[in-house]
Amino acid sequence: MDDLALALALARAASGMRRRLEVHGLSFREFAVLHHLAEAPGRQLRRIDLVDLLGPTPSGVARLLAPLEKQGYVTRRPDPRDARRALVALTEVGGDRAEEARTVATGKAAALLSQVLGTSDRETLAGLLDRLTRVV
Repeated sequence: MDDLALALALARAASGMRRRLEVHGLSFREFAVLHHLAEAPGRQLRRIDLVDLLGPTPSGVARLLAPLEKQGYVTRRPDPRDARRALVALTEVGGDRAEEARTVATGKAAALLSQVLGTSDRETLAGLLDRLTRVV
């Protein structure tokens, strides 16, 4: 398989994984926002941190946050260290939703990956993805 075919296959696999991990009416990216906020110190992150974690543009993150804010899962607050920036914070309702979704997504991910990859394959894949993520 040439490099372009490999890159396209990786993108197709990632797209399929995102579809399979949609949970509780949340898109995969919405779930990822809630998950990252739940894991963050103080359950809040700068929008630029979400850009780094999720990959879309700043305007893409803003579009992603709008429905989550409307549903009461996240809120925006001023960054006390920089008045030009805002923090995105997980609400209590959002935290509950993140925990419910994480439980389901964890089970789905384990079932999906265990169908095709053994433990050593998953460890190898994790290392390869880490290396690839560092350069893209």
